[in-house]
Amino acid sequence: MYMYLVRHGQSVGNVRRTFHGQTDYPLTEEGRRQARQAAEKLREIPFTRCCASDLRRAWDTALACLEGRSVLPERCPDLREHFVGDLEDTSWEEVEARRPGLKRAYIEDWFHVTPPGGESPEEMAARVGRCVDGIVARGEDTLVAAHNGSLSLVLIHLGLAGPEDVMKPGHYFEQGCYTAVEVTAAGTRLLAFNR
Repeated sequence: MYMYLVRHGQSVGNVRRTFHGQTDYPLTEEGRRQARQAAEKLREIPFTRCCASDLRRAWDTALACLEGRSVLPERCPDLREHFVGDLEDTSWEEVEARRPGLKRAYIEDWFHVTPPGGESPEEMAARVGRCVDGIVARGEDTLVAAHNGSLSLVLIHLGLAGPEDVMKPGHYFEQGCYTAVEVTAAGTRLLAFNR
């Protein structure tokens, strides 16, 4: 089976430079363009299933990628972005002023930092892993529309990346692209990244 991973297009939270986690920001006009761009790149690729985070930015990206197809998206809350607790909907500058050094620690070592009042990386990895296991168990070629954090955990869960790779240059999911993964009984293979 194949999994096609698509990060949501640019959201209002991306533009505002906030720790938005599970704050349900919509796509910007640029984000809608990026979603259509991802859809165009996927146009000739067949898949029979779509699992998407239920946050609007990922859900609307999934809908754009499914336009003209007979595939209906399935809401998968386990694919949501990291819940960042007290940092939700807080600007990077505000976080730095209130908790010096936290922004840098979070960005540089996201997999090992639990934001105050937020979800631990282990909790997030467990929920994303449940979703991935469910997708693999069904064995259908699947589009997965989600967020940089949750998509990174998909790769980690499948053994295609390590915790040290998360948020590092070269491992960041770009908007308007897709990543292709092959899953077989023999193992997993990364076929394309940010294509």
